[in-house]
Amino acid sequence: MEAMHYAITLPADYDMGIIRARVASKGPLLDDFPGLGLKAYLIRERGVRGSTVNLYAPFYLWVSPEGMGRFLWEGGGFAGLVASFGRPSVRRGAGISCLPGPSSLSQARFATLREQSIAADSDPASAIAEAREQLALEAAGDGSCLSALAVDPTDWKLTVFRLWDREPPGEVGTVYQVLHLSRPGGAGLFATQ
Repeated sequence: MEAMHYAITLPADYDMGIIRARVASKGPLLDDFPGLGLKAYLIRERGVRGSTVNLYAPFYLWVSPEGMGRFLWEGGGFAGLVASFGRPSVRRGAGISCLPGPSSLSQARFATLREQSIAADSDPASAIAEAREQLALEAAGDGSCLSALAVDPTDWKLTVFRLWDREPPGEVGTVYQVLHLSRPGGAGLFATQ
């Protein structure tokens, strides 16, 4: 499993209805995309849930790196985004764990994204083992639909991505609204334990 994320900051007065319409028309095009486990079409709106910006920030979980390559540079859809908004920087991470929650993915309405650095003087194996244990506890919580953990060894950052059926509690990371989920290979994600 590979995790992938990018964020496009939009002007403060941007009509987010444009993004909603774009996702409604183009989102289903990836519902059967080969190699894709899950794509969450995420937004943050200025003035909503403490956001100071308008943001379009999709998050992907790929079951195959070939699918990710097809999407990014073989005409699989990324070119349309680049034509509309310019080419964003894309963050990637090696998938470590993906766990279902007690709520169904079809109920996902919110997402959270949390990053944490692994200290330079610590053993990555220990930090990752601790993060996996924490993820398992969080995944079982009320309102959880999916919890995933990835690591980017370029800067040794852990990323925790979660989907929720309700507004998330407390300090669980940056909160996004889910506009659409494409999940053609969703079942294959849970094999990554």
